Amino acid sequence: MRKSTMFIRMLISSFQLRKSRMLIALFAIIVGTAVISGLLSVYYDINIKMGMEFRSYGANLILTPTSESQNKVFPESTAEEIAGIFPQQDVVGYTSNLYGLVKINSRRLVVVGTWFDQIPKITPYWEITGTMDTDRNASGTVLVGKDLAEKLGYKIGTVLPLQDEVSGNEQKVTVTGTISSGGTEDNQIFINLADAQKLFHQEGQANAAYFSITGEGLDAAALAVNQNYPHMKLSPIKQISGSETVMLDKISSLVYIVVIIILLSTLLCVATTMMTMVMERKQEIALKKVLGAQNKALSLEFLSEAGVLALAGTLVGLVFGYFLAQVIGQSVFHSSISFRWAVIPLVTVTALLVAGLASLIPLRSVIGIEPAVVLKGE
Repeated sequence: MRKSTMFIRMLISSFQLRKSRMLIALFAIIVGTAVISGLLSVYYDINIKMGMEFRSYGANLILTPTSESQNKVFPESTAEEIAGIFPQQDVVGYTSNLYGLVKINSRRLVVVGTWFDQIPKITPYWEITGTMDTDRNASGTVLVGKDLAEKLGYKIGTVLPLQDEVSGNEQKVTVTGTISSGGTEDNQIFINLADAQKLFHQEGQANAAYFSITGEGLDAAALAVNQNYPHMKLSPIKQISGSETVMLDKISSLVYIVVIIILLSTLLCVATTMMTMVMERKQEIALKKVLGAQNKALSLEFLSEAGVLALAGTLVGLVFGYFLAQVIGQSVFHSSISFRWAVIPLVTVTALLVAGLASLIPLRSVIGIEPAVVLKGE
């Protein structure tokens, strides 16, 4: 009989004779690999998922002229150029804004020119009552902040005569809706950007641009933009981007801690089970040594058993891990977690390393068995 065939038969026999012990070790590896593979799958998707969650809180980058710049406006096309720097899939939305003061029946009010079609992307938390015209070429409609509308009695359908405080230029607009943000926007009037540019004689210009970008490296991207556009300043909105970074760091740390705990628990369980099997097989091991088996061959046998357990446990654990990742994704992000092929080799190698390390102490016991002492009296 060939050595390889005999070796395989010995492994099969070992598993058959010690089913309960093997199942305990196998179960520990399955649980360990399932949790680790599930967490790693979530970890790979965490930046995307958390990024999309944070985008619901609004823009995370703002573009303005530098304080040294003589002009307090810039071409609105600049915002489009800067948006093109980022990967297209990372750009949730962006808008150019133009601010100005108007008089309405002797009252001084703030008017903001913006792109209405970008409001759901840049400020999705705004509560809008009524309708807004998302056509950038449309003219003559405005959204009014909730507090301002209540204070001055503006309602949907009210016609407002806007007069530029500087030039005296006038334009009549109709209120089509109100917005509620809980901030300064509740006391402002929002108009189509093209209308604002015409009203304030700032054709093609803007005061600020807001970007909602997912992914990492916003600080580095902002630095690169500032170097290429010396009269412009692109900076992260710290309240949003800072919270996003802190939250991602905390979640990453939590994943690391849980993975380490699971690895140690699996290592301890497998090592204890392997040690118990060595104690149960002392006479068998001693007899093999008497028959000429070398420590190297005996060690290879135990390591092979551990390796088979690791591979079988990994195969089952990866399946359960994928479903675990979906449960986490639906519970936390209300979306599925992508399957990551990179998780398979990573978890497999980890399981083999854990099984190998768990076998080290039992192997020392195998090597230390003295046939004369164990078989004495047999």
